[in-house]
Amino acid sequence: MSSSEKLKAPPARPVGDGASPRGSAPERPASANPRSLPMLWRVFAANAAVFALAFALLALSPVTVHARIRLLELVILLAGLLVMLAADLLLLRQALTPLSRLARVMRTVDLLHPGQRATGFERSSSEVQALAQAFNEMLERLEAERRESSSRVLAAQENERLRLARELHDEIGQTLTAVTLRAEHAAEQSGDEQPEFAKLAEIVQRTLADVRRISRELRPGVLDDLGLINALISLCARVSEQTGLRIERKLQGPVPELPPEVELAIYRIAQEALTNAARHARASEISVALACADEELVLCVKDNGRGLPDQLTEGGGLIGMRERAMLIGADLAIESRPGTGVQVSLRLPLHQDR
Repeated sequence: MSSSEKLKAPPARPVGDGASPRGSAPERPASANPRSLPMLWRVFAANAAVFALAFALLALSPVTVHARIRLLELVILLAGLLVMLAADLLLLRQALTPLSRLARVMRTVDLLHPGQRATGFERSSSEVQALAQAFNEMLERLEAERRESSSRVLAAQENERLRLARELHDEIGQTLTAVTLRAEHAAEQSGDEQPEFAKLAEIVQRTLADVRRISRELRPGVLDDLGLINALISLCARVSEQTGLRIERKLQGPVPELPPEVELAIYRIAQEALTNAARHARASEISVALACADEELVLCVKDNGRGLPDQLTEGGGLIGMRERAMLIGADLAIESRPGTGVQVSLRLPLHQDR
C-alpha cells in the first residue's frame, strides 16, 4: 500500500464534525432541538430575504425602466437578477448543506468498524437532527444484530471444529494407528522379501502425523489445558516447523485471567495472522509479541515480507479477524508499507464490561 496505510477498526468514534475520546461511549445526538428552525422555514427565510432585497432595490433605486426598455436598463436588471440568484443560492446552500453532509456520513459507515455515529448536527434544522438521531439508532440496532449473528456463527464454527477434531483424533487417528501397526508387523514378518509393507507403514505414519496436526489446528487443546501463552508458543513452534520460517516470540507474562471465548479469539487472530504471513507475505522472519501495558492486552504479529497489495480486497480471513476483535471489544489495526511487511496489532482493554 502507499505510505503507511492503516486498516483500522476503532472502538467507538463518531463520523461528522464531533469527536469522542478514545474508549468512551460514542456520542449520541439528543432529540431535535425545539429551538431549531424546521427546514421549511429555513428555505422560506432564505427566499424571503432574496425577495426583500429585490423589493428594496426596486423601491430605493433611482433607476427607471421605460416602456420600451433600453439596453442599459436591461443590463442593470440582468445584473440585479444575477445578484439575487447568487444570494438565493448561498442561502439555500447553507440551509441544505447538513443534508449532504449526513448523506456522506451514511455512505462511509462500515459495520465492521463499530462505534461510528453521525454527530455535529446540533445547529442543523430539526428534520436533519431527527434524521441523524434515527440513523444512529438504526446503527445501534444493526451493530447489536451483527454482534449476535457473528457470535452465533463463530460459536457454530468452533463447535464444528471441535467435533471434527475429535473425530479425526479418535476415529481416523485410531484407524490409521491400527493400519500402521499391521503394516509394521507385516514388514517384520516378510523381511526384505516384500519391502512394500515398510513403505506402506511409513506412508501411513506420515498420514497419521498430518491428521494429528490438522486436529490440533482445528481445536487447540493446549489452549484449554495450559492457557494462552503456552498455546501461542505451541502455535509458533508448529508454524515454524511446517514453513521453515524463523519466528521470534516476545510473550511477556503473566497474562490476566480472561474468559475462554476471549482467549480463543486472540488465539485465532494470531493464527490467521501467522498463516497469512507464511502463505502470502514471502517473509523470512515473523515476530509474535504479547504483553500487558496501560490496562491493555496487546498482541502484535509482524513480518518482514512484501506488504499488502495496493488494491486490497479484504477476504474471509481479514473479515474473520475483524469480527472476532469486534466481539471481544478490541481494536484491530493492520499496518503495511511496501517492502517492509505487515503488522497486525490487537489491543484489548482490560477490566471492561463484555
